[in-house]
Amino acid sequence: MIVAGVCITFSSVSFVTWGIDYATNYKNFSIREAALSLAVIALLSSVFGALCGGYFADLAQKRFVYGRILVIALAFLAAAPFLLLAIQSDEKLMVLAGFFVAMFFMSWYHGPTTAVLHDLTPQRAHATAIGLYMFATQLLGALGPLLIGKVSDMSDLQIGLQAATAVMVFGALLLLLVIYFVRRDGLHHPRLASFRAENGIVATKATI
Repeated sequence: MIVAGVCITFSSVSFVTWGIDYATNYKNFSIREAALSLAVIALLSSVFGALCGGYFADLAQKRFVYGRILVIALAFLAAAPFLLLAIQSDEKLMVLAGFFVAMFFMSWYHGPTTAVLHDLTPQRAHATAIGLYMFATQLLGALGPLLIGKVSDMSDLQIGLQAATAVMVFGALLLLLVIYFVRRDGLHHPRLASFRAENGIVATKATI
């Protein structure tokens, strides 16, 4: 989950960082036009995406023990072709539409990811798990803009953003690998059973 999160953050912050530069230098947007359009798209798509992602993830979780993970993975796989459409299209409307749909699906992971980390760890370790996840993803994922910039210097920014899309797809595939382990071991790995705080809490209440 952490490695997948690093890949996803890597890709997301790369598009946020280089999106305006790409629109102005490759798609003939003015700076004002690019900044305003992409900001509105990011705001609207992220709000609706976060809401839809949480809703559909909870629905899937009722049917599959790995439902939330599956929804996150499929959302990123769905976002990939729309990112490529936005990168490669020469029409401004198609560029903006591609980014809107892609960001909509990329926003699905916000709520479900926290729920998945809670599902996978003992209650007493929820805060630690989230802290570790955020530390790793923000520290390593933040290298995305730097590395994509290096790729842009060696070739061009279009190839760099295509590479960022590939990293995101790799992260989605890692989430499918998480599903394999959940199906094999269940949400709560046997080695963690003795560390589950719920058992201790129940025992304490029973004693009282």
